[in-house]
Amino acid sequence: MAKITAITTNMFPTLALLATLLFLSPSPSNAQYKPPLYVFGDSLYDDGMTLYNGVKGAGAEFWPYGETYFKKPSGRYSDGRLIPDFVAQFAGLPFLQPYLLPGIKDFTRGINFASAGACVLVELRPQTINLKRQVDYFVQMVQKLKQQVGEGTANQLLSEAVYLFNIAGNDYVNLLQKNVKKLPVSNFKRNQRINMVIGNLTTHIKTIYDQGGRKFAFQNLGPLGCMPSMKYMLNFKGTCAPEPQELAKLHNAKFAALAKRLQSQLPGFKYSIYDFYTSLYLRVIYGSSRYGFRESQTACCGSGSYNGDFTCQKKGYTFSVCSNPSEYLWFDAAHPTDKANQAFSKEFWSGGSSLVAPYNLQQLFAAK
Repeated sequence: MAKITAITTNMFPTLALLATLLFLSPSPSNAQYKPPLYVFGDSLYDDGMTLYNGVKGAGAEFWPYGETYFKKPSGRYSDGRLIPDFVAQFAGLPFLQPYLLPGIKDFTRGINFASAGACVLVELRPQTINLKRQVDYFVQMVQKLKQQVGEGTANQLLSEAVYLFNIAGNDYVNLLQKNVKKLPVSNFKRNQRINMVIGNLTTHIKTIYDQGGRKFAFQNLGPLGCMPSMKYMLNFKGTCAPEPQELAKLHNAKFAALAKRLQSQLPGFKYSIYDFYTSLYLRVIYGSSRYGFRESQTACCGSGSYNGDFTCQKKGYTFSVCSNPSEYLWFDAAHPTDKANQAFSKEFWSGGSSLVAPYNLQQLFAAK
């Protein structure tokens, strides 16, 4: 009996260590555990990634960006927080770090790969961190995650994580820019661009799925024709320019069909689509009377008609800045204010099926 007691006593330190590791390891049974959030996209989701791209002058690095919430520029194209910031908060996660930020060693809570100017089609803006490059970084990160926590735990994290996307707007802005003097864009060019974008998106989603991703959240394209930048570029006087609107709607319809198809083809694939188009469009139309925005047409910061010229923060350019961004829907020529992003995020997180389906984000995070 004494011998058994001695062996048991010697095992106490080992058992204590195992218990500690089990408590600290990400696990659904751990009350502190929250599924990670991995973010992909363009400037609507960029929380500083572009600052590390090596391109001089890229990124939201000067005043007045960040003035409302961070009280200084934070690399975000807003006066404050972006949709991924609010989503992380609702999910019980910290603000995500941009992947290229030097010194990151922990990938278990999530990472943000989104970068300003990103397109789905690589050839359109090769100097940016396009979606292919973002997904390549993600695959690279998966290997680092496996080194950090071991393959088994990493695979569990990857399967329970939520993959949040906002991408493709710049692909259609590029098409309109190139054809600005010969609008409308022909149906052939429209369909060609949409099919190429959808095809490439399919490839990248499947790459993440092959790495273990199962829960995908997509913000569909907003009403491109309502952006101050688009109205400025097209010299359009009115609420929303029709041709960009049509492109966004066509893309959104084809993407919704793609998501449904992937769900039937890929075992365990779950998705959420937030109808950002409708939500933003309604705020543009009814900004003051229904949503509390005194100004829903002109941006807080910029120059030109509707403050639609991208001069906000640019050295050597003259631009105006409003005194109270919370009264504005748009902070600059193409990006919403902190207040607007908070409203969008709440809808994405817990909205009903008329705005976000087949799951809202809260349901998607909880899904097994």
